Amino acid sequence: MDSRELDDDFSCYFSVGNGADIQWCFSQVKGAIETEDITEADIISCVEYNNTGDLLATGDKGGRVVIFQRDKAGKVSVPRRGEYNVYSTFQSHEPEFDYLKSLEIEEKINKIRWLKRTNPANFLLSTNGKQNQLISIT
Repeated sequence: MDSRELDDDFSCYFSVGNGADIQWCFSQVKGAIETEDITEADIISCVEYNNTGDLLATGDKGGRVVIFQRDKAGKVSVPRRGEYNVYSTFQSHEPEFDYLKSLEIEEKINKIRWLKRTNPANFLLSTNGKQNQLISIT
């Protein structure tokens, strides 16, 4: 893919191998955009889509996981829109202290992975480098 154009409203066009153009654009902002209220814990540290693209999980430096679900109307509109709404939010990791190594374990989520579905529930694995959490989302 090669980028052809980036215009002022953040739309971006890409050419793919078959000559068709795909348009990508930033169409959605979640939360307020006041820079004064943003803390270190609010910064997103990882992002992962599930295999269908219908769910998006984000992890932040505060140990929180936010799961977004694709808006059903966006899937059938022309052109297709990828707008997501908050599905669930929870605290995955807390700061802890390892007394054996005398180290503080930070809550920052380093990686998130969706597991392959084997039943109607979705499973998400998150880690802060020392602990792993398996989360069931139904």
